[in-house]
Amino acid sequence: MKVEHAVADINPPKWTRALQIGIAAIAIGLAISSIIYPIYAVMATFTAAAIILLLLGVEQVVEGAFIRKHFRSKFVHIGLGGLVIILSSIVIAYPTASATLVVWLAAIALLVSGVASIISGLRVRRIGNRRIPGRASRALSIAAGGLAVALSASIMASPTFGVQLAGVVIGIALLVYGIRLFVTGISGLRHASISASSSSGTIALEK
Repeated sequence: MKVEHAVADINPPKWTRALQIGIAAIAIGLAISSIIYPIYAVMATFTAAAIILLLLGVEQVVEGAFIRKHFRSKFVHIGLGGLVIILSSIVIAYPTASATLVVWLAAIALLVSGVASIISGLRVRRIGNRRIPGRASRALSIAAGGLAVALSASIMASPTFGVQLAGVVIGIALLVYGIRLFVTGISGLRHASISASSSSGTIALEK
């Protein structure tokens, strides 16, 4: 009996492993859909995030109107909640335009980062007879900066490409998560079955 309790403490129930495998299958299916239809994946992601923000905004307004007692606290909660509600409503109404705006801002940030990386790679400092950083590090910095600048220029020239790229990245992230969760669930089921068989054999020997 002690062995059975020890196994139960170490191994979670089988239904949790089955749930992991089910969630993994859904994640992999969504990942494949995101890779095939990246624009729809980005729109769905922005819409889901906007709905969550809308609920949070409503919660802030309700808390400020009925729970908070001080005027300043009421004003802050209602103001922030109203701003969140307005922004989330805009995103829900125009998900494609919102995604394009976010992609544009990301492209600008990527451009600045790429230029900074190129400048850092071109800048050389000497300490004695050594160059800081080394040639390999500078070459890598310049190459990474050039790639970032080229990617940001492509996104700015075609925002649709940026939205599609974001959808593909979302799909790849979901695919990696789904595969990892699937492997965890399968290995957990195998480990549970092996532990159960070994514990039953031990109990039989004790009898």
